[in-house]
Amino acid sequence: MYCRIINFTLLAPSLWVMINQFKSQNNNLTIVKLGDNKGVIIETFENASKAGKNTTVLVALQSLKSQAMAKVLVEEGSKLD
Repeated sequence: MYCRIINFTLLAPSLWVMINQFKSQNNNLTIVKLGDNKGVIIETFENASKAGKNTTVLVALQSLKSQAMAKVLVEEGSKLD
């Protein structure tokens, strides 16, 4: 199992509407709201190759970062059994 963890801080709470849209698109995704402007998205994949092919959420959040609408930190790794 391979995981991608995306920590983010949004410029405005209204951006949660966009974040919540990811829930309906992915069964392998967990969204944790840590505060009005802060959260974590955890995506799970079978392996790193599949993670590399499924970057929709990552690209969307990186887009917010490039527009200075969010701070984003991405970490990836394999789950230890």
